[in-house]
Amino acid sequence: MSPAADPSGPGASSGGVRLTVWGAGGSAPTGRAGRARFGGDTVCFEIRRDGCGSPPLIVDLGSAARDLGRTLKAEALATGRPTEAEILLSHLHLDHIIGAPFFAPFYDPASRIRIRCGLGEDSGFARDTLMAFAGPPIFPIQPIHMSEPAWDMFRPGETFEAAGFQVTPIALNHPGGCCGFRIETGEGAICVIGDHEHGDPAIDAGVAEAVEGAAVMLYDAAYDDADYERHRGWGHSTWSVGGALAARAGVGLTLFHHHPPELDDAALDLREADARAAYPRARLARQGMSLRLADGRAELL
Repeated sequence: MSPAADPSGPGASSGGVRLTVWGAGGSAPTGRAGRARFGGDTVCFEIRRDGCGSPPLIVDLGSAARDLGRTLKAEALATGRPTEAEILLSHLHLDHIIGAPFFAPFYDPASRIRIRCGLGEDSGFARDTLMAFAGPPIFPIQPIHMSEPAWDMFRPGETFEAAGFQVTPIALNHPGGCCGFRIETGEGAICVIGDHEHGDPAIDAGVAEAVEGAAVMLYDAAYDDADYERHRGWGHSTWSVGGALAARAGVGLTLFHHHPPELDDAALDLREADARAAYPRARLARQGMSLRLADGRAELL
């Protein structure tokens, strides 16, 4: 794997690949006024090529998937082409699928969507779980039935193609199981690590190998060191562990995510200041944040 570029270098070209953070929160969405800057929606990331009408690669359907879905639907109406999208589900905990019933492309029978998950013996486990959640008695209608998406599964370490990218799932340490992803874009690798608790030597070694030389790493940093001591076994990590991993692996830019709902902007500002003092190429992810990868460089927009 090639070394990561310095994200502080020259700006990206007009082409490249765009990563958008639609939601960076964890555990539960929060509409508190005190989270206006970092955002209160739960995890949802979008990766797509710039300027060529390519379908997006979506990682998780947290509460932010509602806004992403509305944007994709508006694009479909403006272009006269149905929505195409590939969705990767890291796992099926509530905060990562809570936006599924509100994802507008599911309501359009013309949409062409593929959903992939690595849990269960076959793709039926994810299909049955998601459809049961996004349907009666939990939800009044069954929107996913309307678009009839294709369903696939994956295994850690087995590379596949999705939305024109090469994707390699990464086994993570989380109750019930979870997968991260190394996504080769041709402009630099994007690694999504969450939800994950450090401390299992074999899994940690696999994560370290997977993120080597990535241009961007999104890392589960729900806790600082003091918080972590009170939450061992809950399945999440810290910014200090993530920052040290990024430094060892030569990661270009690290974005910490899975912000707990009880933290407000002021608390997250302090956390980011501490993280950046220790690891200058790290940031806390913010809802609505975008960056572009081009020629191996990552530039925040």
